[in-house]
Amino acid sequence: MKTIDVHTHIFPDHVALNAVPKMAEEAGVPYALDGRVDSLRQSMDQAEIAVSWLQPVATRAAQVESINRWHEELRNERLVAFGAIHPDYPDLPGLIRDLSRRGFPGIKIHPEYHKIPPDDERLFPLYEAVGEENLIILFHAGVDIGISTLNSTPRQFARLHDRFPGLRMILAHMGGFKQWEAVNTDIAGRDIYFDTSYVFGHIDDAAFVDLVRRHGPERILFGTDSPWAGQKETLDHLKSLPLSDEELEGICWKNAARLIDPTR
Repeated sequence: MKTIDVHTHIFPDHVALNAVPKMAEEAGVPYALDGRVDSLRQSMDQAEIAVSWLQPVATRAAQVESINRWHEELRNERLVAFGAIHPDYPDLPGLIRDLSRRGFPGIKIHPEYHKIPPDDERLFPLYEAVGEENLIILFHAGVDIGISTLNSTPRQFARLHDRFPGLRMILAHMGGFKQWEAVNTDIAGRDIYFDTSYVFGHIDDAAFVDLVRRHGPERILFGTDSPWAGQKETLDHLKSLPLSDEELEGICWKNAARLIDPTR
């Protein structure tokens, strides 16, 4: 079965070899890969993953341009790069238009690293530009194991969706890591995509399947959060669950292919 992993992270080699172990130690979690590009490619081959979407996070506005240039250079038929943004970047609408012109299909926003809730009005000009360019936004959603804040609750994403109902949104970690009861009550069933990244081992399998069905399997995307979770292990776990072949085919690639190219 063809597979698209919509949620991966990579770093330049000299950064990865220091940053990934350090972040893992600070969060008290293991890591599956070392964060290098070659390691991701090898992982994709082992797991038979056709395409990975790269989701860079800029922790400072000054990093935005260099991160985007590096990811742009890496793009090919197997690596689809989303753009990095930061709320303090001086011209967010201009950045969005530039990323769209350069062929980036979307952006990544991390409300914890970016220290801003997703429904903050300071981001509205960015969302308006994203909508005008018909880009995708992948949000970190819910608890981040390595950060003490919680700026990305299901209720906040529900408010954002009420304000921008046409925004093409993906909420990582099945709508909100360790917030799944609130996901069920506040946003399940809305026209928002969830990805499966880093949830197995943290959510009960039966609860995961129930959430898939409650939200709609046509709005679930396979993701791993590599290097923090293994691609093969995550895919094997997904395939072990009581989901139909049609549901798995949608989750593993058809939903993502349709999202990135609505003509499919």
